[in-house]
Amino acid sequence: MDVIKVFTEEPIGLEALVPDAEPDARRRDAPPATLEAMLAPTAAPYARAYLAGTHLGDVRRVGVTALDAAEAWIQPLLAWTAGRDVTALHADGSPRGLLAAELAAVFRRPAGIRALAVGPVAPGALAEAAGEASTDGTSQRRDHLPALRALLDGGAAVLFPETAFDGHDWSLFARAPLRDALADAFRRHPAPGVRRFVAPYRRARGEHTFYFEQWALDALPDWAEEV
Repeated sequence: MDVIKVFTEEPIGLEALVPDAEPDARRRDAPPATLEAMLAPTAAPYARAYLAGTHLGDVRRVGVTALDAAEAWIQPLLAWTAGRDVTALHADGSPRGLLAAELAAVFRRPAGIRALAVGPVAPGALAEAAGEASTDGTSQRRDHLPALRALLDGGAAVLFPETAFDGHDWSLFARAPLRDALADAFRRHPAPGVRRFVAPYRRARGEHTFYFEQWALDALPDWAEEV
């Protein structure tokens, strides 16, 4: 069985959105910033989401792109992007617009893709926001906050493929709230046989809670909403 999780946090300052090159809270040793600091009046109201997945079977796979039921998360993402231009930033730094069919393929297999922008993007802006790719595919995004902020403030959302144990997850950044829009997109595209959840990002700050589906699928924590 496939389990899909969408962790969201909003509103939040951009510095807290991208604290370092490692967006995955499972792999951080440093304590998270306090909620008061994240919601300080000086912090602009940005939003983030992290799309993750686990295949629970004889051979467990971790990473949303490693799931059997790809349509259970790709179709909601396509619905969320519908009507907006999507630009892909390739590994060589070149941008290219994507059609819906191409975007579905990129969501499923993001090899060679550094970032996606949904909405208006000036030439070179996405490459500047993504930073230089390192040998392991990550980048020092914290050093490129002004460029990322400019994209978000201009109305674009930015997505990054994130390395998982078996494939990739996806992180999303936007100025507009994400939780309700993504939850609605998932509800409008039901996926029988697949468990899908929306949960607060702050509850994913440890391995035990990030992988709640491995110990609490039949007795869900009250902070996980099934969609």
